[in-house]
Amino acid sequence: MSTLPFKENKEIQLGVEIEIQLIDPTTGDLKPTGAEILQSIKNTHGTPRIKSELFQSMLEIDTPISKNAMDAAHSLRDSLSLVRATAAKYDTQIIMAGTHPFAHYTEGELTPHTRYYQLVDRNQWITRRLQIFGLHVHLGMRNGDHAMAMNNALCHYLPIILALSASSPYWQSQDTGLASSRITFFESMPTGGPPYLLNTWSEFEALIQRLMFSKSITSLKDLWWDIRPNIEYGTIEIRIADCPPTITEVEALVALIHSLAVFIDAELQSGQLFSPPPEWILRENKWRASRYGIQCELIQDISGRTSSFLASWQTLRETLKSTSARLGYDPLFDFLSQLIHRGPSYLRQRRQGPELQNVIQHLIWENKNDRPQWD
Repeated sequence: MSTLPFKENKEIQLGVEIEIQLIDPTTGDLKPTGAEILQSIKNTHGTPRIKSELFQSMLEIDTPISKNAMDAAHSLRDSLSLVRATAAKYDTQIIMAGTHPFAHYTEGELTPHTRYYQLVDRNQWITRRLQIFGLHVHLGMRNGDHAMAMNNALCHYLPIILALSASSPYWQSQDTGLASSRITFFESMPTGGPPYLLNTWSEFEALIQRLMFSKSITSLKDLWWDIRPNIEYGTIEIRIADCPPTITEVEALVALIHSLAVFIDAELQSGQLFSPPPEWILRENKWRASRYGIQCELIQDISGRTSSFLASWQTLRETLKSTSARLGYDPLFDFLSQLIHRGPSYLRQRRQGPELQNVIQHLIWENKNDRPQWD
């Protein structure tokens, strides 16, 4: 009998979560108005898909179960418009990016919640540093073994997702030299970073039993992996992506992730097996994507052969050509190709620097106009 009952989904549908930043329009710093904004929204609109997060200067927006990236983006745009209008009443603006360019994590005000207090009590400074902002994408799975097979296959593509989403070059007023500094903070968590590589659901259940028994975790929420199963929703949750500055970018990344899942699922059903990449390749390619973004060279096989990010993208796009066309995603894939050519957020932010107030104004503009500021 299964020790971790997995909610089963008949289709690979989507759920998307974004973590947004609340900004003081005068100073450009983070502003802890999350509780007031959330309460005002609840008083007026009931309980929409907007939640508090670890710090009071951030909110999470999620979607209902969505059939495709366009549906998910439509929901996110509606919720973000509601948050923006309400935030204006509290002299607060909105940006989206993996990190805030200059806010000090030591000044972050925790949201009063038992789980958050417990996280800080256990992990101390490590939790305090998690003033970072991600994009999470859920993919519905048929059962636990399907989830593990999909998990292992998707591990090969996580560096591409990270590089395209990378939007956290700055941290505490410094250019980190990284395309995504955000993702490195999870590496210090005791159960953060790349997932443990397992082959079956029974192996995952046995691992969770050991982690729980040893008090290494208290729930599956304590797995801060880049990709993980979620038994409550019956999904695989991809967590590696920085939160991009625009919903247009979110929509395109979700389209890529959904296309990958649909393609891999068809291969699995035809009998194709996907082993996860060797751990050294998984970790090295993640590092290269976090350091160099779309300018990275990715390791392709155990011999150490590499290819450019652009070549990897072109190969992947050709592989997913029929899947993206069938799902109606070709315009979104065209946008991703344009993003690679003209620059993801980490490059756009650096073009505005080194004056970080310019970076803040740039991020406000992009979020409000829902498009990259390439010109």
